[in-house]
Amino acid sequence: MSKLLPPEVIKRTLTGISIPARPQVLVQLENELTRDDPDPRVIVRLVSGDVGLSAAVLKTVNSPFFGLSRRISSVAQAVSLLGMRSAAQIVTGLVLKTAIAGKAGSLERFWDSAEKVAGIASHISLSIPRGPRDEAYCFGLFHDVGIPILMQKFPDYRQTLALAEKLSDRPFTAVEEERHATDHATLGYLVAKGWFLPEAICEGILYHHDPSVFDDKEVVSSQALTLIAINALAEHFHDEYFRLRSNSSWERMGDRALDHLGLQEDEYCDLREDLTTMVG
Repeated sequence: MSKLLPPEVIKRTLTGISIPARPQVLVQLENELTRDDPDPRVIVRLVSGDVGLSAAVLKTVNSPFFGLSRRISSVAQAVSLLGMRSAAQIVTGLVLKTAIAGKAGSLERFWDSAEKVAGIASHISLSIPRGPRDEAYCFGLFHDVGIPILMQKFPDYRQTLALAEKLSDRPFTAVEEERHATDHATLGYLVAKGWFLPEAICEGILYHHDPSVFDDKEVVSSQALTLIAINALAEHFHDEYFRLRSNSSWERMGDRALDHLGLQEDEYCDLREDLTTMVG
């Protein structure tokens, strides 16, 4: 399993950076879910109490990626169909957007991409035996959370993004480390730990740019590898379809991700065609 980050790495990563506080709604959701007999009505009441959040939940579950047979018009229906824990994972990802404040419109493209990747990841998980659908969606929204935080801290961080995209033969995190003495994967891991997300999600965030984790299965759990692989495929499909460009991370880890997921070439092509039809 993943080793604890050395204290000096944590200190360096968090220098001048404040981890966004865990929203109270997540604390209340966890308190209810950890009860011996959690009440779905409490979950519905907590989510419905925030108009913006309830609207976001309905928009999410009614997206084509969730493939529901009928349109959902209430949070109660969403919780009933998805289950309390799945609904809570979706809520966790959605409240992240409001917790990471930015100048109006400055992060619009980032969150739009994150939401699309999360939706694609959720759909991909349905093709995997015992696919972690709710975790895949949460991971899709959460995995790059360090980027908007670093964007707010470093005025030249957009230049780092452009440089990392240009230097496609080098890991994104290596470019960040050179320019800022930290990287978004490490910072995202610390945010996820601070929000008490499942360990597999935390591990996956820390290593989602590291192809070598597929070679050494002792580094992270199998579930974390599955989340990394699903997300890599989702980002690849997203960039290919929505941004009309190749994905350098996929070029480095694509074969290993497909192998871990057990997807053959024909299955990959079918999934790609399916998603293209869905968002077309």
